[in-house]
Amino acid sequence: MRFLFLFFAFPLFGTYVGNPATPAIMNTGFFSAHNPWIKGTTGYIADYISNKRYEAHQKNPDFDPNDAFRKFAIHSQLASFSIIVLERLEMFGTVGGSKQRTKSHDQSTLHFLTDFSSTYQFAWSTGAKVVLIQWGQTYLSTDFTYFSIPQSPKSFFKFLNRLNLPLDLNKQKTSLTEWQGSIGLSSRFYFLTPYIGATYLHSRLHIESGPETGSIEYRNKYNIGYFYGLTLSITGRFHFNFERRIRDEFGYTFSTIAVF
Repeated sequence: MRFLFLFFAFPLFGTYVGNPATPAIMNTGFFSAHNPWIKGTTGYIADYISNKRYEAHQKNPDFDPNDAFRKFAIHSQLASFSIIVLERLEMFGTVGGSKQRTKSHDQSTLHFLTDFSSTYQFAWSTGAKVVLIQWGQTYLSTDFTYFSIPQSPKSFFKFLNRLNLPLDLNKQKTSLTEWQGSIGLSSRFYFLTPYIGATYLHSRLHIESGPETGSIEYRNKYNIGYFYGLTLSITGRFHFNFERRIRDEFGYTFSTIAVF
């Protein structure tokens, strides 16, 4: 049995988790071969979250923010890169684009209407994975991720009255930030490594202030979630990952990784 307990601190930079045991199972690189000291990776992530399950707590008799949308979805396409040290610690980052979508309530019963517009805009994340304990080919690992979609004119809400006239003349832009910690168990069987775990998610959706509505803050309804997935390793240098996340959000992810 091998133990590695690490304390690490760094500035905060998706809620996609990936295989928590990535630092250990990606043990062969194109140039680094089986060198255990340091490796680099790069890859592609396609992430689709069908419902972020947000809720707001502002109280306004004329405007309830929870009536603005029923579901909030995010589709992201990101490039990933990381450094793996001693096959136990991975420090990673992603950059790319995300597009947000909403699904509205039945607006025939509401006092106002919402119009949301979004196109792909810049998104990024950073974080780290640490393998805590290893028993043979089974790993207990932890992960921390910070994800951000900065405010941009490409994503905004407009709130309308029943005559389709704007409550606010300005477009109210959105921004999204979240951090997530997770712990998971992975077990390697030849070229397959299934994994399962739990997450703690803190997510914040901000809609900038308007003259009538003020600024609106949404938080995720549930902090605790669960995830499971499967990593397929080819020659140790290429890895394909499939993941499902439930409860705190409903999401699917496909990713590819090459190890150098």
